[in-house]
Amino acid sequence: MKKIILATAISAVVSPVVYAADPVTIVITASRTEQALSQSITPTTVITHQQLQQTQPKSVAQALEQSAGVQVLNSGGYGQNSTLYLRGLDQKRMLVLVDGVQIGSATLGYASLEHFPVEQIERIEIVRGARSSLYGANAIAGVIQIITKKKHLQSNYAVIEAGVGSRNTQQLSLSGGFGNENTRLTAAVSRFSTEGFDVYSAGGEDKDGYLNQALNLTAEHQYSSGLILFGGYQRAQGHNDYDQCSKPDWSKSNDCESLFVNDGLQLGLAQRANQKLGWEIKASQHNDSSQQKVEGIKADKFVTQTRMLNLQGEYQLSEQQLLLAGIDYKKDEVSGSGVDNYQEKTRDNKALFALWQWQQKGLSAAISGRADRNQAFGTFNTYGVELGVELLADLELTLGRATAFTAPTFNDLYYPALGNPDLKPETSSTNSLGLNYQPSSSVYLTANLYQTEVEDLVAWAPISPGSFTWTPQNVDNVSIKGVELTGQWLFGNTQLDAHLEWLEPKDKATGNILIYRAQKSSGLRISQQLDQLTLGISAAYTGSRYTDKANTDRLDAYTLVHFDAQYAVSRALVTKLSVKNLTDKSYVSKKGYETESRSLFASVSYTF
Repeated sequence: MKKIILATAISAVVSPVVYAADPVTIVITASRTEQALSQSITPTTVITHQQLQQTQPKSVAQALEQSAGVQVLNSGGYGQNSTLYLRGLDQKRMLVLVDGVQIGSATLGYASLEHFPVEQIERIEIVRGARSSLYGANAIAGVIQIITKKKHLQSNYAVIEAGVGSRNTQQLSLSGGFGNENTRLTAAVSRFSTEGFDVYSAGGEDKDGYLNQALNLTAEHQYSSGLILFGGYQRAQGHNDYDQCSKPDWSKSNDCESLFVNDGLQLGLAQRANQKLGWEIKASQHNDSSQQKVEGIKADKFVTQTRMLNLQGEYQLSEQQLLLAGIDYKKDEVSGSGVDNYQEKTRDNKALFALWQWQQKGLSAAISGRADRNQAFGTFNTYGVELGVELLADLELTLGRATAFTAPTFNDLYYPALGNPDLKPETSSTNSLGLNYQPSSSVYLTANLYQTEVEDLVAWAPISPGSFTWTPQNVDNVSIKGVELTGQWLFGNTQLDAHLEWLEPKDKATGNILIYRAQKSSGLRISQQLDQLTLGISAAYTGSRYTDKANTDRLDAYTLVHFDAQYAVSRALVTKLSVKNLTDKSYVSKKGYETESRSLFASVSYTF
């Protein structure tokens, strides 16, 4: 069965959304190579450029919150720490890529997605389920990949967009694409700022503002031989105010500021040698820098530099079979005043990986494997097996099993007096079962069941019974069972998207539910196009959650409703309006922190 995902049709960058079935959406994250979404047997969600334009998120968390399998924990407004949970596991157990380059902090163990500029995103791919057999460490829950904007119009263009909103929120961006048949260049700059609001409910009355300034450059040139030279550079820097930081005497202050700089550079060559053989080599570097200011005085600085070299090739064995294999080299280095006393400041990882895909009418399969050799913890092997069987003309059954692991962070291993250099990687195994049903080109339904077992989870624990000294240790084991239901319907110019999730994330020792995981969540979105006007309304339900391991403190469930509108005055001029938290719902996402009340944002864009 050919799975057809309902999506917005490819249109001019500033035109209103036109809804249509799109059977050939290309994704790359699930298999590390281009593949039609209709041919993938891996649960994958694509948030397209058109969807981002219509829903108008102001953060990556807002862009992801309507996606199946994703839950968001907010610690305030824009720029504040946002924790993502994918299939019940947090950001330390998921991999985040930007244009194929891994990003994040090696000391914290996750990427600060709250600082990535949404204005520069072309699309987001979310792969649900273990992917260490292709990507290595930290892909237990899945992989989130951000694809930045590239030149996609035939002619040269430039787009300027400006907007204002509640709490003196301001946004300004300028992007453009230039080139000819052989060369393409893209450039984008953006600035986002807001006065914010007081994010800590028990603190003094102060506004916790945010500033983000970003740059994105990409280039690609194709030679007559078919060889493609490509490169890119991204940078985001700014600061956000927050509350409850620690002073040197360990007392708390609400005069806190976080300074951040994230930048990445990549350069590569790719070639399709013939119809069967293709290869790519890429070198990249990503830097993650953070520093706190407490009452105007700068504290320690933490910098992660990640260098990677990737070489992969693919060979079409036959019309039904594809073989992909490659080598990954990664080196993490931490620096800055905050890591002066760390026992180790560098580690490298070498890996070999391979994927075999086979597909014929009514049957498809994928087998992947990877061997990682890490300087800190030795060799680790993972695998993944997937099978798709067409039961009926409109119904497909999918089966999968995969192993994965998460590497301990530099803080876990080497933090002065508290780190534990004897930590082992966390390990997991995931079994999955799915059904994909498509009775017509305008209706698509899926059901996915999965069970993930994670062992040797790193958690703080006393070094011995009764000891007052605590360190990170491999002491926790968790079991996560889940059911995901998703549906998409297209009726004329009306599109409806919905998802439901039931989750049972348990600590195996106590049987208690893991903190801040809602066992029930759902989302619904209805979009309607009326000539030049497109309207959308979204609702997201988050069930009750526990804030403590003993499951004695529970936060209430809540539903948030958002509204958006887009009107094309002409093909060049487009106006937009979004209202987040339309009903002005008072709710708590994280205990002790305020959440944003109703907020409006209006913008206008013009294409030259």
